Amino acid sequence: MSFWKDKKVMVTGGAGLIGSALSANLIKCGSKVTIVDNFERGKFDYIVDIMDDCIVKNADLREARFCDLHIKDYDIVIHMASKVGGIGYYTSRPYEVMSENLKMDSNVLSACVKNKIPMFFYASSAHVYPKELQGTPDSPLIREEQAEPANPELSYGWAKLITEKQIEAAVQQSTSFKAAIARYIGIYGKNQDFKLDTGSVIPVFCNRAISHPNVEFNVWGNGKETRSYCFIEDAIEGTKAMIEAMDSKNMVGPYNLGKQERVSIGEIAEKVIAISDKNIIINFDTSKETLIWGQWCDCSKIKNDLGWEATTSLEEGLKVVYEDVKSRI
Repeated sequence: MSFWKDKKVMVTGGAGLIGSALSANLIKCGSKVTIVDNFERGKFDYIVDIMDDCIVKNADLREARFCDLHIKDYDIVIHMASKVGGIGYYTSRPYEVMSENLKMDSNVLSACVKNKIPMFFYASSAHVYPKELQGTPDSPLIREEQAEPANPELSYGWAKLITEKQIEAAVQQSTSFKAAIARYIGIYGKNQDFKLDTGSVIPVFCNRAISHPNVEFNVWGNGKETRSYCFIEDAIEGTKAMIEAMDSKNMVGPYNLGKQERVSIGEIAEKVIAISDKNIIINFDTSKETLIWGQWCDCSKIKNDLGWEATTSLEEGLKVVYEDVKSRI
């Protein structure tokens, strides 16, 4: 019998990028899924095909009372909800980003502990790592244990790291509470925010290419910054593998969950332009300060422990996102 068959699962942020795709996958696996989202960034369009097969609650997880009353009687809570955005959003609203994420995470975790939810999954981030490890385009691979001593660049990273510590403490204190923590690295795919002011790099670049020449193809920085990106379908399988591992472990992770492949921002722009088949000149805005030059994480630990690794090529994934953004503009 499948691990997921008839499991009662709550997915917070279930109308977002990862949450909506994961919810659809779990429904196919036979799970009884409840989606919780305030639709600040999530979209009904992302879950329209599965709404008849799950419960959808339009709610704000920053409200502790809602969490205490509604996060109960589930086999698994998968906490994807988060205040996220592009680098400009993080740097312009550092207090809001940190405060709102800490409030939301604390409310959800507290409700899970009080209401004896047996399995809890937390979507953390590679932004937990110290800025010193991300200071050059050719920065070395970052391993999980290097999150300490802590010194994240962004308030978002601090919020995620603090919640990780809360989760570990909850598992240590309770004999019945199990948890898994994934530090997601550059997850991208269909339904991602492509707005020029709030979206992530890949969908924003797709938007610029599709909208060109009405929109200039601007890139923040000189394009030499390096990142690694993991396609959504791979990330879902990694997430499920971590949750299934809680059958035999009280604490799973933290694991770097991504594709161990380094690419520069400039290279991504060029690949997107090639897909567009347009003659586009990239405008590099070097007046913008680059905060994170390299974010390349070692994903060997999850492969060695759980047998999972990302396999979708960047070129294949970019084509999927390009066509998806094109259909939504």
